[in-house]
Amino acid sequence: MKMSRDYLDWLPWALATICVAGSVHIVSVLLMPEVAPRNAFARLAAAAQSAETTPNGVALLPRAKPGAEVTPFEDSAFVEGVCVFDLSKGLMRVRADADPEDLIALSFHARTGRVFHSVTDRSAIKGKIDVLIGDARQIEAVEGEDEAAPPQQVRVIAPSTRGFVLLRSLAKRASDRDRAGQRLRAVSCETVAEPES
Repeated sequence: MKMSRDYLDWLPWALATICVAGSVHIVSVLLMPEVAPRNAFARLAAAAQSAETTPNGVALLPRAKPGAEVTPFEDSAFVEGVCVFDLSKGLMRVRADADPEDLIALSFHARTGRVFHSVTDRSAIKGKIDVLIGDARQIEAVEGEDEAAPPQQVRVIAPSTRGFVLLRSLAKRASDRDRAGQRLRAVSCETVAEPES
């Protein structure tokens, strides 16, 4: 009888300890992308500064090598590029030509690395990919001013002011790497001024 009462006395403390430990674990996991000094944004921004940059604003990333990947799970069959954006300087417009024979994929990431939009050559309209990124206010201003938008333009609200667009072009064979690189060189990432109110 006394032994069962001792267990019952410790049970609330044990449950409270488990709840606190679980809460600390969940909060630390959720905060990690915000406080990590070498998160995806920091690594890609550093790589973009040292990489070859096209006149259209795309920084071509070095070929993936084991142990020296810029991003996790890189595939050496892809040629990769990045466009880093800062919406405080204006909207970001990304344009690319799509060819159904060649895979090109664009993923749009917030500063934390979270994907908020993605497109491939399969979602191109009339052979064109045209994406305009802005915050809610910027996109609303564009929609209010420009009612005759290009039919293929997709307007996306970014969850954060800063982020990056990761571009990938598939080289089906090792001999296709130059061609895949040319597809990325043809992609345009440009800062667009906000419409005047």
